[in-house]
This record gives sequence, structure tokens and C-alpha cells, in this order.
Amino acid sequence: MDEKEYRRIVDGTFRRLEKAFDSVDPDVAEFELSQGSITILFSDRSKCILSTQPSVRQIWLAAASRGRAYHFDFDPASERWLDDKGKGVELLEYVRVLVKETAGVELSL
Repeated sequence: MDEKEYRRIVDGTFRRLEKAFDSVDPDVAEFELSQGSITILFSDRSKCILSTQPSVRQIWLAAASRGRAYHFDFDPASERWLDDKGKGVELLEYVRVLVKETAGVELSL
């Protein structure tokens, strides 16, 4: 995939995440999108950070409180971001579960 297509897909994914947080109380889980990165700050002060990695056409996710970090590649066949280690971790589902377990909030993704 070329960079233009990568940016289009990332933008759509990040907009989808941003929209899912529209109804979430920022005191419970605060969503911030800035310069190609998303930071989700939870009330317990833990964070989840998603960042674009254009050179490798990936999205990287770090959830330090869980000791987790993933690199996601876009799979055009399923139109999903899947971990590059083949463990079956899908980006949006991982974020949904993380937010549910950390903040008790169910995101609509």
C-alpha cells in the first residue's frame, strides 16, 4: 500500500475511535488525538497510546499498565488492523476490551 492509501485508512480508523469516545465521560477515559497519535488517559492515570508508523505502514499500540505493545498491519482482505506477530489480536477489539476492563465503559466500534 502506498502512503496516501495508508493515511486514508489510518485517518478512517482514528476517526472511528474518536467517534466511539464521543459519549465517554472524560473523567473516566479521556481521548486525545494529536499529530498522528492517540492518547487514552484513564481515571487511574494509566494510558494507552496509538501512533502511526508510516515508514512501515503500521499502527503501534502501547498499554504500559498491561505490559503490552503491539504493531498492527492493515489486512485488506478483512479490512482490519491485525498484530504483526500473527497472534490474532485485532486493533479495535483490543481497544474496546481495554477500555471495558480499565474504565468499565463499553465502546461501540
